[in-house]
Amino acid sequence: MPPRPPTPPASRDVHVWQWDLDADEGSLDRNWEILSEEERVRADKFRFERHRRRFVAARGRLRQILADYLAMSPQAVGFGYGDEGKPFCTTQPSGWRICFNLSHSDNRAALAVANDFEIGIDIEHVRTIEDGVALQVFSPAERTQFDALPPGERQSVFFENWARKEACLKALGTGFAHPPTHFEFDLAIGGDTAPRFVGGDAEEAKCWRIRALRSAMNRTGSVAARRLDWSIVEMN
Repeated sequence: MPPRPPTPPASRDVHVWQWDLDADEGSLDRNWEILSEEERVRADKFRFERHRRRFVAARGRLRQILADYLAMSPQAVGFGYGDEGKPFCTTQPSGWRICFNLSHSDNRAALAVANDFEIGIDIEHVRTIEDGVALQVFSPAERTQFDALPPGERQSVFFENWARKEACLKALGTGFAHPPTHFEFDLAIGGDTAPRFVGGDAEEAKCWRIRALRSAMNRTGSVAARRLDWSIVEMN
C-alpha cells in the first residue's frame, strides 16, 4: 500500500481510505478531542452509545486524514455544507481544491479524496432486502432484470446497484432531490461500470464512471464521478 500522502492526489487519482469504526477507548478519546463543538453536539444526540462512538471515530479519522493532506492540525480543518448538506473543506491553501466524500455502514467507514473534481462514495452492508424496497430503488427496466435473477443472486446484485446509485447521487451533491431511479444501470454488469441512463439521458450517462470498491466480507461499495479518466488508489 502507498504511504500517507503529504500532497493532494494526482489529477486522475481518487484516494480511498477504509477503517474500522469500533475504535478502542484510547482512540475514541483522541478523536473526541479533535472534533469541533458542532460535531460533539451531533455526537451527543445519538440515542445509542455504539452509534455515538462510531460517529466520533468517523469524524475524527476524517479530520486526521484531511489534516495530513492540508499540512495542518486536525482541529484546524474547517467544513462547510452545500445546499443539500454535502460537506466540503473550507481550509485549503490557495489554488487547492481537495474534494472528499465519506460513507459508513455499521462498523466500516470509507472515504474518497480527489483533486479538483467531485466524487461520491457509498458502502453497504449486504443484508436481507426489505419488502418493497426494490420498487423504490429500481427503474422499470432494472426491476425486470432484478425479478429475472435467481433468488440466491438478488441480495448481492441489489446492494451493489444501491451503492452505485448512492455514490452517484452523492457525487452530484443533491442528496435525494433526485430519486434513486435517476441513475439506471445494467444489472447484468458487475464491478466497474457506467449508467445506461442519467435522468433518462443516454448521452449524459456516457460522462460518468463508477468503480467497484474492494471492501470487507459482507460489504459492497462504489465510487462515482462525472468524469471518465480516473482510477482508485487504495490507501492505509
